[in-house]
Amino acid sequence: MAKEEQKREEATVFKARPNTVTHKEPFQPKKGPRAPVVVEAFALSTERRALERQEFERLANDKEALRMLMEEQQRQEVEQREKDDVTKMRSDQVHAAQPIRHYKPVAVKKSEVPLTIPHSPNFSDRFRL
Repeated sequence: MAKEEQKREEATVFKARPNTVTHKEPFQPKKGPRAPVVVEAFALSTERRALERQEFERLANDKEALRMLMEEQQRQEVEQREKDDVTKMRSDQVHAAQPIRHYKPVAVKKSEVPLTIPHSPNFSDRFRL
């Protein structure tokens, strides 16, 4: 038991090793055998997307301008058609005299039928037998 106690006491006693780091030279990293890095050209996704967006907006503006042009042409066609209809309707409603038609002349001649001799109708039943 005495030995065990002595080992415990020795284990609890702290004894530091001597400081050798302060006497050595500081660490210097060594360059490896690799070649230096070559910087390559790169393109950011934001730049690519900006170009794509500009192209998209240009196409959208072209489509919108074409649609507006088509709508304007249709509107002008409808207005012209309505104007032509109004002009035609007005010209149709203007009164124009009809020319006198020429028929074959009527020859007036005296009738050959004898004149009717008038007599009383006698509608009443009073006079019947």
